[in-house]
Amino acid sequence: MAGRLEGKVAVITGSSRGLGQFCAVGYGAEGATVVVAARSEEEKDPRLPGTIYHTAKLVEEAGGQAFPVVCNVADAESIEAMTQAVIDKYGRIDILMTNAAIQPPGGISTMQPRHWELEFKINVHGVFHCIRAALPSMVKQGSGNIINISSVAAHRGGGHYGATKRAIEGMTIGLADEQREAGIAVNSLRPVAAIETPGWMYGRTEETIKANAPRVSPPDSYVEAAILFAMQTPATCTGQNYTDAEAVKLLGGAESFERFKAMNAAIWAEGL
Repeated sequence: MAGRLEGKVAVITGSSRGLGQFCAVGYGAEGATVVVAARSEEEKDPRLPGTIYHTAKLVEEAGGQAFPVVCNVADAESIEAMTQAVIDKYGRIDILMTNAAIQPPGGISTMQPRHWELEFKINVHGVFHCIRAALPSMVKQGSGNIINISSVAAHRGGGHYGATKRAIEGMTIGLADEQREAGIAVNSLRPVAAIETPGWMYGRTEETIKANAPRVSPPDSYVEAAILFAMQTPATCTGQNYTDAEAVKLLGGAESFERFKAMNAAIWAEGL
């Protein structure tokens, strides 16, 4: 039986590990060809496992095709080179998930200014350059899906990281209006609950991880939300900034929502 993303070419930035990797595998299981675009070609820190080649292997094991490509979203030329490699190989880009992001330490009043600039360079400017690189292909084919990744930090006093994610949500709404007539859907997704990823666990003590356990969810509903967003058109859903709970309920239906509610932390359904 064909998957829900059969025949689609999906680019996911920052997919060597974490949420990007989870979505890459989920897209592969639904029949997509997944471009694993990230910087990591080898593991340099055992606390941050994962490479573009490891994710590619997981995608293929899930039933999809994978194309690992080195991409540094802080470098516009690297983004252009990655995008051109995808166009040369497949001739199209159907889905772009702008997942790559960083979160430097400190608060707005204490962080190093260079970290502030780097965070916006990657989390905001990198998203902009990825979108601009992929848009010509989508406009040419008259269809496409752009999924930007936000965070609950954008709505809960999330400091400098939240500021970058609030910018992403504003960009999502504006771009959706611009590209509606071109047939391109633009939305953003943010997880309600914490999800155990190498990035989330990095720097946390075992005691802190245990204390957060009641608020931690498996990645299943987040991946399902990402799949549902990848299936949308401007006529069905565009310009929305949804949590994974909202996306599952509004795009997947009540039965799907109840199924994922049962496997998630109690706070998940509160994200509506």
